[in-house]
Amino acid sequence: MADERKYKISWLGEFTDDSIEGKFLADSLSGSAKITAYSALVFGSILGFFFLNSYFTERNTPLFLKTAPIRLVFILISIVVFFISKHITNHKHLIRVITFYQAIMVIIYLLTLKQYDSLNYFSILGLMVITMAIYLLPNKIMFSQFITLTFSILFFVRSNNKLAGLQTHELYRVIAYQTILLIYCNINYCWAETTKRKAFIANRELFDLSSKDPLTGIYNRKKFDDAMDEWISISKKNGNPLSLVLFDIDNFKGVNDNYGHIVGDSVLKEIAVIVSRSIRDVDVFARWGGDEFVILLPKTDLQQAQEIVERIRTRIANSSFATSRGITCSFGVAAYKESDTKQSLLSRVDDLLIQAKLSGKDRVIS
Repeated sequence: MADERKYKISWLGEFTDDSIEGKFLADSLSGSAKITAYSALVFGSILGFFFLNSYFTERNTPLFLKTAPIRLVFILISIVVFFISKHITNHKHLIRVITFYQAIMVIIYLLTLKQYDSLNYFSILGLMVITMAIYLLPNKIMFSQFITLTFSILFFVRSNNKLAGLQTHELYRVIAYQTILLIYCNINYCWAETTKRKAFIANRELFDLSSKDPLTGIYNRKKFDDAMDEWISISKKNGNPLSLVLFDIDNFKGVNDNYGHIVGDSVLKEIAVIVSRSIRDVDVFARWGGDEFVILLPKTDLQQAQEIVERIRTRIANSSFATSRGITCSFGVAAYKESDTKQSLLSRVDDLLIQAKLSGKDRVIS
């Protein structure tokens, strides 16, 4: 039920949960940036063809001198958007660029029409083509809606008296066609965005199944191995500190024997919750196997790791569990050395955990 609320999609085709929507946009950033970049290149090239046509047919007329600078500005902006979009690393920045570019499309077209004494059906066709072009760009739907609606109103208000030979009933028909186009673009866009988000949900659920422990909901051993390889590589490259923690539940066999495995499972889940709330987002927390857990602390030296783990140990010891007896944990903590491999680091922290158990349990050895 919680996941259903978290992954709820609005009728606009966006997640109602802002954090999930942000993760979706970040996940799709590369594709959206590429669409924006190459769309800008195509739009700029199309106007470039119009510019060349005007040059060969109207270059000696006052009209060409008026429209040429406007078209050149749009071509230049399209080139700039092409290069900027390819290097954007934040989806919020991409949305700003897209919104700016959509607004420029509208302004340039209206300024171009303003230079003509009279307009024809090609001007109306241009209105519809630009409307569709705006919806091709992967912007937030509300921004695209606002821009296209404003564009349509300004077009009919400012160009009504310039539409040559257009009778009143024909103007109403054009307005109806534009309204139908806007409705179609919105429905198609929302349907496409909803489909993308459903695929995103399916991929996340598949990822959770393959990377998370089904009992506790934290990462499993395979995911932890992958994360450990990655962070060791980063530490070797950048010289950043890295600490590893291995711990288990003291006398856990007695919990299962005396209270049953259902209670034992409950204790495992409660331990996972306590630790998850005590570490940072960047830290990697996983179930190592049975009642053993492991925590990877990136950019954390040994002293900092000891302080973090001591807080975790205290919180576990002071927490109430499903059993009548106190639950404690023993911890081994080791810092990554330049000569370490993954196996050697794991071996050292395992030895430290054994020392903690032999020294009386409910303690941190580093």
